Amino acid sequence: MNIKRERMLYLCQGQLDAYNKGDLNEFAKFYHPDVRAFRLANNEQILEGLEELKVLYAKRFSENPDLYCELKSRVVLESSVLDEEWVTGVTGASKPSHVVAIYRFKDDLIHSIWFTN
Repeated sequence: MNIKRERMLYLCQGQLDAYNKGDLNEFAKFYHPDVRAFRLANNEQILEGLEELKVLYAKRFSENPDLYCELKSRVVLESSVLDEEWVTGVTGASKPSHVVAIYRFKDDLIHSIWFTN
């Protein structure tokens, strides 16, 4: 499927803005009902489906009221977006997390995410 660059950018930026507000309902609207997320290092699946995404991020937002993700760089390819991010405000973390998130799309929504650090 060939999704337009503008739509990919809208989805990635929209979910990032909602994440930084801790707005679960707004955050979830950018994701496909069959969303999947993985840790790239070992290809471990960390969630499958919109309901699992909501449960995981509801917990993340409630346990980390100062959570913030700063976009450092963004690469837009033909069918995916790579965001380099610094995540701060994680309760108990002594330093920011340096993360790359790779987004793929289906039906004009974010369908798959791979995280690596």
